[in-house]
Amino acid sequence: MERSNVRVQRIIGLLSSFLCLTLVKRILCVILLAFEVDAEKICCELGLSQKSVKKYEAMLDSEDYGRLLHMGEHKRASDLDDYKEAIFKELDNGAYSTLREIAVMIEEKTGLKRSRNRIQIFLKKNGYRPLKVGFFPCESGWRKTTGVLSKNP
Repeated sequence: MERSNVRVQRIIGLLSSFLCLTLVKRILCVILLAFEVDAEKICCELGLSQKSVKKYEAMLDSEDYGRLLHMGEHKRASDLDDYKEAIFKELDNGAYSTLREIAVMIEEKTGLKRSRNRIQIFLKKNGYRPLKVGFFPCESGWRKTTGVLSKNP
């Protein structure tokens, strides 16, 4: 029993340098299922649940068995996503021009305190782009620079 445990861990170690641990366990599970190894033993050796083994077996038996190699995206939902409509409605009114003002508005409306950086990332992900605003030289500045520039070769 101990010898097979060591072998399984070595195989997982070898394959995990090429694939993520989840895919390694999926592949080993499917191979063991193909050789009709008992599901209980697979669960014990690979550290999988009965539910996972049944799911992988169903995937293997279906026509779309290639899904075994695809990992699903698990994104953690942002708390701001619950208040998207209210935030964007307020932003579209045009009353806010800086991230600081937007951060204060979000905190007032939702009670969620977020940094300006997080708010900027949230806005970019939802299609809002920052305006690039620079300083425009005044007329007197141009007159001063023409005198300086004419002296330079």
